[in-house]
Amino acid sequence: MPDLAGVKVSYLGFTGGIDSAGVTRIAAALNNAVNNGFDEVHLCFSSLGGFVADGIYLYNHMRLSLIHVVAHNVGSVSSIAVAVFVAAKERYCSSHSMFMIHPTVIPSQEGMSAERLQSALDAALADDARTENILRERAGIPDRLLTERRTRDVHINPKQAAEYGIVHGVREFVLPRGHQIIQV
Repeated sequence: MPDLAGVKVSYLGFTGGIDSAGVTRIAAALNNAVNNGFDEVHLCFSSLGGFVADGIYLYNHMRLSLIHVVAHNVGSVSSIAVAVFVAAKERYCSSHSMFMIHPTVIPSQEGMSAERLQSALDAALADDARTENILRERAGIPDRLLTERRTRDVHINPKQAAEYGIVHGVREFVLPRGHQIIQV
C-alpha cells in the first residue's frame, strides 16, 4: 500500500529464532515484497538468535536485496540476530529494547574426541570472526566491547546502540493508519 510520499511500503513482523525455518520465512517475505513491486519493507524484529550459518545467509540476502529494508528492534535482538539486524539500510529501536552480543556457543556432546573438540572450536572461532567482521563493517561498536564479547554476554541498551551505530535512532514503531502488518 502506498504511503503519503507515494512509496509502496510493506510492514512485516518477526519474532523467533534465526534458524532455517525462520530465515526462510523472512527471506520469502522480502522476496514477495520485491516481486510485488514494493519499494520498502519495515521489519519489526525481535530474536534471541540462533544458528550463525542461517544468520549469515539472511544478512547477505538482506544486504543484496533490491528493496530498502528498515529494521525496528521492538524487543530483544541477540546473538547472530544482531548481525542480521545491521543488514538493514535503516535501523531503529524501541526505548525499551535491548541488544546482546556474545561468543559463539559450542554444543557439548559427551564423549567427544580431542579432534572433534578442536574442530568444533575452530568452527566457533571462524563464526566469531565472521560475526565480528559484520559488526565492524556495519556498526561502530567499540573494540573493547567486541573483545569482551569473546568471553561473555555484552548487553547494549538503546542509548548505547545509537551511540555505537547499531541503530540510526531510538523511536517507537507505529504502524501507519490504514496499513497492515504481516507476521512471518
